Amino acid sequence: MPAIIMDGRAVRAMLLPELRRNVEEIKEKYGRVPCLAAILVGDDPASRQYVKNKQRTTEELGCESRTIRLSAAEGTTPTLLKVIAGLNADPSVNAILLQLPVPDGVDQFALFDAIDPLKDLDAVGSSSVGGFYRGRWGRFIPCTPRGVLTLLDYYKVPVGGARAVVIGRSDIAGKPMAVILGGRMCNATVTWCHRKTRDLPAVCREADILIPCVGAEIPGGGPYFITADMVKPGACVIDVGFRRIGPGKFAGDVDFEAVKEVAGWITLNPGGTGPMTVVALMQNLLDATRYQLGLDRLKYSI
Repeated sequence: MPAIIMDGRAVRAMLLPELRRNVEEIKEKYGRVPCLAAILVGDDPASRQYVKNKQRTTEELGCESRTIRLSAAEGTTPTLLKVIAGLNADPSVNAILLQLPVPDGVDQFALFDAIDPLKDLDAVGSSSVGGFYRGRWGRFIPCTPRGVLTLLDYYKVPVGGARAVVIGRSDIAGKPMAVILGGRMCNATVTWCHRKTRDLPAVCREADILIPCVGAEIPGGGPYFITADMVKPGACVIDVGFRRIGPGKFAGDVDFEAVKEVAGWITLNPGGTGPMTVVALMQNLLDATRYQLGLDRLKYSI
């Protein structure tokens, strides 16, 4: 039986009215326009596409979006620390997003920790990580994991006690995803994998929930990182990977057409976790704005 298709665009459409109402409340009741500042360094195609999607949704909801663009040569650690300090000090900026990857040689952890904790949209600073590391929400859940959690909840995927395999060590996707799934918020049993994991296909075949967050060229030149023979029948496959495969063309880590015949649930890609990451980004932006007004974070129907 073909898998249930986890459509992030459809879930996004359901959440947009709630987001709009929350934006209007902030504007009308508190006189603030939520403002997101994104820092984009270099010319990574996937990063450019994500920032473009972010800007579109921000404007659609009536929020303010600013993008600080620097070339790879300009994007040094001292320069970026100065940019972040300026955004921290700007009361009109409610949230700061440092778009990854940054150029080699940049101390990204110094940049993470420099972001004001109340504006740390992707929960990358040390004080933000402590929340979900300890099995609690904290101020923010990183945008991609928050979007994935919403998909799992909406499509009623059993998570508690499930065997989950997460592939990837990014500070905004794979790493927090593994910690959150295995923590007290989700209670899955997690195997956290990466490029050096031995016999990765065998590990993947044990997963009730399989979440590849690779988004890079496939070793050996194959078209997909996850193929149908690596998937346990009936498993939930959530494809977080995103890479350019040609001019204006993007793909994920999973061979969607083949895997959908094996899996129980599977995300579209594009159209699955991407839209949900942007929705989560907007949710975190509104929460950041509320924190700076002395308010609690918002709750949603999904």
